[in-house]
Amino acid sequence: MKKKSKCRELVIPLKGNRIFLAMKYLMVLLVAFNLNGFSEVKAQQIAEYEVENANLKTCIKKVEQLTGKGFLYNGNELERVGRVTLRLKDVGLDDLLTRILQGSGYTYELVNGVIAIVKTKDVPRREVEQERLKGRVLDASGNALPGVTVLIKGTNMGVVTDTAGRFTLAVPKEREIVLVFSFVGMEKQEIKIIDFQREINVVMREKAGELEEVVITGYGETTKRKAAGSVAVLTKDAFENKIPTSVDDILQGLVAGVAVKATSGRPGESSKIRIRGINTIQGDAEPLWVVDGVPLQDDLPEIDTDQIKSGNLNQIFVNGVAGINPSDIENVTILKDAAAAAIYGSRAAGGVIVVTTKQGRPGKMRVNYSMSLTMGLKPQRDANLMNSREKLAWEQELWDEFSADAFAASAPHVAVVGITGMVRANKLGRNGKLWTDEGFEAMSVAEQEAYLNNLASHSTDWFDELFRNSFEMNHHLSLSGGDQKYTYYFSMGYASQEGLVRKTDYDRYNLNLKLHMMPSPKITIDATVKVSRLVSGSYSGSVDPFSYAYFANPYERPYNEDGSYRADMTYQNLSAINDGDISTDLLPSNGFNVLREIDETSGKNDKMTTSGSLNLRYNITSKLAVSGLVSYSYDHNKSEDVIGKDTYAAFTDRLYFDRTNENWTPYGSITQTASSGDSYDARAQVSYMDTFWDKHTISLLGGAELRGNKSKRFYTKRYGYDPDTGNFSTPVNPDPDGSDASSYANLMDELSGQSIKENTYASFYASLDYTFLDRYILNAAFRTDGSNNFGSKEQFNPTWSLGVAWHLDQENFMAALQPYISRLTLRVAGGYTGNVVQGVYKQLVIKYGSSYWNGEKTGSIDKAPNPRLRWEKTRDMKVALDFGLFDDRVSGLVEGYYRKSFDIISNSALSSTTGFKSIVYNASDIVNKGIEGTLRVAALKTRDFGIDVGANVAWNYNKLARFRTSNGATLVDGRFEGYPQDGIYGGKLIGIDPWTGLYLYKLRPDADIKETSDLNEMKNYRYYIGTQNAPVTGGFNVQFTYKNLRLNVGASYACGGKTSSLMNSPASYDKVAWYGNETPQSTYSDLYRNHLNVSKDVTNRWTQERTTGVKYPRIVDYLGESLSLGTYNAMYASIVNGAFYESNSYLRIRDITLSYNLPKPMLQRMGLSSLMMYFTMNNFFTFTGYSGIDPETPGATYPVTRSMSFGLSVGF
Repeated sequence: MKKKSKCRELVIPLKGNRIFLAMKYLMVLLVAFNLNGFSEVKAQQIAEYEVENANLKTCIKKVEQLTGKGFLYNGNELERVGRVTLRLKDVGLDDLLTRILQGSGYTYELVNGVIAIVKTKDVPRREVEQERLKGRVLDASGNALPGVTVLIKGTNMGVVTDTAGRFTLAVPKEREIVLVFSFVGMEKQEIKIIDFQREINVVMREKAGELEEVVITGYGETTKRKAAGSVAVLTKDAFENKIPTSVDDILQGLVAGVAVKATSGRPGESSKIRIRGINTIQGDAEPLWVVDGVPLQDDLPEIDTDQIKSGNLNQIFVNGVAGINPSDIENVTILKDAAAAAIYGSRAAGGVIVVTTKQGRPGKMRVNYSMSLTMGLKPQRDANLMNSREKLAWEQELWDEFSADAFAASAPHVAVVGITGMVRANKLGRNGKLWTDEGFEAMSVAEQEAYLNNLASHSTDWFDELFRNSFEMNHHLSLSGGDQKYTYYFSMGYASQEGLVRKTDYDRYNLNLKLHMMPSPKITIDATVKVSRLVSGSYSGSVDPFSYAYFANPYERPYNEDGSYRADMTYQNLSAINDGDISTDLLPSNGFNVLREIDETSGKNDKMTTSGSLNLRYNITSKLAVSGLVSYSYDHNKSEDVIGKDTYAAFTDRLYFDRTNENWTPYGSITQTASSGDSYDARAQVSYMDTFWDKHTISLLGGAELRGNKSKRFYTKRYGYDPDTGNFSTPVNPDPDGSDASSYANLMDELSGQSIKENTYASFYASLDYTFLDRYILNAAFRTDGSNNFGSKEQFNPTWSLGVAWHLDQENFMAALQPYISRLTLRVAGGYTGNVVQGVYKQLVIKYGSSYWNGEKTGSIDKAPNPRLRWEKTRDMKVALDFGLFDDRVSGLVEGYYRKSFDIISNSALSSTTGFKSIVYNASDIVNKGIEGTLRVAALKTRDFGIDVGANVAWNYNKLARFRTSNGATLVDGRFEGYPQDGIYGGKLIGIDPWTGLYLYKLRPDADIKETSDLNEMKNYRYYIGTQNAPVTGGFNVQFTYKNLRLNVGASYACGGKTSSLMNSPASYDKVAWYGNETPQSTYSDLYRNHLNVSKDVTNRWTQERTTGVKYPRIVDYLGESLSLGTYNAMYASIVNGAFYESNSYLRIRDITLSYNLPKPMLQRMGLSSLMMYFTMNNFFTFTGYSGIDPETPGATYPVTRSMSFGLSVGF
C-alpha cells in the first residue's frame, strides 16, 4: 500500500520566548535543506497545473497533491499572500514553484524531498530608478503567443504575456539588461535590451525535434522517445505548399515502408497504399484510416445483376479518404507494426494511418486564407505510333504479302487489314459506301490511289484530340482562436479540378468545426463536426478513350467538313470485313465516333458525408482519468450514368429482342444508384499515469469499444430515357413470341433492386507503458475483437504486442561520445494483429437473384459453408536503431522487420461431387520481410542560409510461404507457393528463331523432353520473372532557404517492379474467327492486329528474306495456310508473354516549389500576420526506361501527368 504524503503545516504563534525557539528550529531545518541540491525538483515534471485567483497556501497544497512531496511553511502567512492564476502543462517542478512564488517575497529551499517556503532575505539595496518596457511575442507564423514567461535574467522579476502576446515589465534603469523568454515547446530566447523606450518584438520558434515527436495513436498520445513501435510522424510542414487534392497522394515518397502508387490520374481517384507489403489474398490490404480518433468505416454493398455491371458504374468515391481536406491536417501518424498498431487489433494488419486535424489556440481570432491555381498539361511522352502515311504504307505491305494474290485469284479467303485492305478488296467503294450499302460501286485503281493519297495527307493525333490542358483551383478559409478555457477551429474548403480528358471533373466541398473546452481543471471536452461533399463527372461510354487514342488509325478524322461527327471506318469493323465464322459486328447507322461517345454519355457521382464526435475526459486526480468517445457518421452516395440514344454504347446495350434487329429504333438509358450508410463508434477507457521516486514512470490504459456500420444500396436502370424531359418509355418487343412475357418480366426484375450490408464489432483493449530513468522503455498492448463474421468458437481474436527501447545516449559509457552522438536508441518489438475478409461467410448463404419462379424468389449458393472460418492473423517482429549525430545535424533510422501472416483466406478446389467447385477457407501463409532506412542531414544552417536533405528507402520481400490443401497443390489463386503474391511467370526469351521466325524460349533445367509434344508444354518453360509491385520504394527531399525564400525539391521512386509492354489491341485474330489454321504465337505475329494503329518499328520483322537481326517475329494469318509452327515451339500465352515484361522502375521529381514569405515589417504595414506565395511544378521530370506513357500507371490508362501551380496563403 502506498504511503500517503502529508502536508506538514508549521503554525508558529508570535508570542513570548516561543518565537525565538521556533526561529532556531527553522534555521536548523534551512541549513539541513541547503546541504542537498535541487536535482529532484528539477527532474520532476507535472503534466498539468491550474489555479485561479488562489493564495499561496492553496497553490502549495495543489503542488503537494500533484507531486506527493512534503512542504514546510507558515500557513497563516501564506493565506494572506498572493492572488495567483496559472494554467501550465508539462512544466518542471522548479519552474512551477518559481512561477507561483514570483513577486511574492517568498522563495523555497529543499532537502531530502521536503520543501520549505521561506521569505527572501532582506538584503540592503540601493533605490533603483525603473522604466516600463513594452513588447510583444509571436510565433514563427506571426501569431500572438499568450502565456509566455518573460524574466529579467538572474532575478525572479517577470511577467506573463496576455492573450494578444503583449507584456509590460518594470525594469531597473541600467545600461543594459537581458530578458529571458520561455514557453512550453519553444526554444528559450535571451534578448539584450539597450533601448528601453522602443517596443520590442520577439519571435519564438518551436524546439527542434520536440513537437514533431508527439505520436497520436487515436487512443492516446505519447512521444517517439517513449515508443518502441515503428512510427512515422508527418507534421503540417510536410503538407505545406502541396496542392491539396488528396491526402493519400501527398504521402507518396515521404515515409520509408509506405508505398503509395497512383492507380489513375483521374480527378478524385484514390491511390493504392501498402505498408510493409501485402499480407492478404482476398482481403483488403489498405491501411486503416483514423481521423481525430475515429476509424473510417466506408463499406458499400456491391451490385450483382446481369443487367447492371458494377464495374461500369461511376464508383470513384466508394473507398478512400477523398473527403479529408489536406489543408485541415495538423499531423499524420503512421503506425507500421504490431507494437505501434496492435491496439487497433483486427483492423491493423495493413497498418494504421492516424490523421489529426487542426485545432484552435488561445488568443484573438486568427483568420487564414489560402488558394492555389493549377494548370495540368497534356501527356508529353511520345507513344511512337505511326502517322497516316506510314500506316497506309504498312497496310499496303501486308496486303501485298498476304492478300493480293488471293484476291486476284478470287480465293475463298482474303485477309482484309486496315483501310487499304478495305479499298483493295472492294469493301469500300465510291462516295464512301460500304459493300453492304445499297448502290455500292467499287473504285477503279486510279480512284483507289487517289483516295489513299488523300488519307495520307492528314494525320490525326488522337491524344491531342482527346486530352486537354486542365485547370484546377483550391480555396481554404479558417477561423480559430479562444482563451484558456476553450478554443475553436472552423474551416471551409472548396476544390475544383478538371480532368485531362474532356468532360471529366471533380469538386470537393468541406466544412470542419472543432471545439476544445475546459469548463473546469478536471474536465476536458473535444467536439468535432465534419461535412464533406464530393462530386465527380465523367463520360460513360463503353470505349476507353485512352485505348482509343493509342490504337485508332491516324487517317481517321473526328469531324466531317460540316462539323458533324465522322464515323470511324476501321475501329469496330474487323469481323465484318473479314470472312471468319464470328458473326458480323453490327454498327449503328451513324457509325462509331469516340467524341460522340464522350459528349453524349455522362457519369456523375455525388457523395455527402456528415460526421460528428464527442470526446469527454474527466481527471479524477492528477494521475487517474476516465474518458469516453462517441462518434457517428452518415453518408449518402448517389451515381447516375446516362447513355445517349445515338451512341455506340447505347447500340451495344440494346435489349434482348433488339440485338439482331437491324431496323431497331435507337434508345438510350439511365442507370441510377443511391446508397446510404451510417457507422458508429463508442469507446470508454480509464488511464493512469504516475512517477515513482523520480525514476519510474508508468502509464496504464484500458477500455472497451463497440462499433458497427450498416449500408443499403438501391439501383435502377431505365431504357428509353429522354434527358430533355427526364421521362422514359421502355421499349417492347416488336415481334413477341410465346416466351416473351416471361423474358420481359425477368428483364424488369433485373433492372432494379437493392443490397444491404451490416457489420458489428465488440472489442476490449489495454496498454502499458513503463519508463525507467527515462532510459529504458517497455510498451505492451492487448486487444480482443469480436465479429459476427465468424463461427461462435472463432468470433473473438486476441492480439497483443510487446516492445522495448533503450536510449543508449543516456548511458554513462556514452558520455565521451556526446559531442558526436547526440541521440542513439535501440528498439525491439513484436506482436500480433488481425484482419477480416469481407464477403466470406461461415454459414451456407443463399444469394437471392432478381428472378422469380411461380411467384417465388430464386437464388443461388455460390460457396460452400465453413463453420471454422476464422480471422486472418499477422505476427511481426522488428529491430530498429534510431540515431542523431552532431546535435542532430545528421539523424536517421535503420529498421528491419519480419512479418508472417497465417490463416490467410484462400480458394481451394473441391470435388464436384460436393456440389461446389471450391471452398474458401484459412489455408495460406504469407511472409513479408524488409529493411527500411531514413536519413536527414542539415547540411548548412546559418542565420540566412539553410540546406536540408532528407531521403528514405525501403526494401520489401513478399512470398506465399505455404498453401495447405488436401490434394497437394502449390498453386492458389494464380499464385505459386514460395514466390511473391504478385509474382510474374513466363518464358525467358532467347531471341527469334531464324528458321521459324517465332520467339524462342529457354527450356527449364528440369524440363522433361521425351517426345516432340513436350516442346510445347508450359511447365518446361515457366520461370519466375519478377513482381508487379516494386520491392524497392522511397523518396527524397532537398530544401534550400535564404532568408524568407525557400526552394524545395521532392521526389519519389520505385525500383524492381515489372509490367507488360504489350498493349492489348481491340483488333486481333479472335475477333475474326473461332477456329483457324495457324494460331499466332504472340500478338506481334497476329496479322489482324495491324488493322489498327501500331508502333513505327513493327516493320523491323522477320521475313523469309530477312531472318536475323530483327526485332519482331514473323506475321501469320490465322485463317491462312497452316504452317505447323506450334509443333516445336512454346505457344501458351502465359509463356510467350513473358518476353514482353519490362522494368517500370522510375525516379520522379514530384514537385519543385519556390516560396516566399513577406518580411515582418512589410506585413505590419499591410496589417497582416503572414503572407506566403509559391510556385510549383509537379511531375515535370521522370527518369525511366519504361516505353509507355507513364511508368506509375502503365498501359493505356489515365496517366499521371505534369502541372504547374501558383499558390497564396495569407493570415490576418
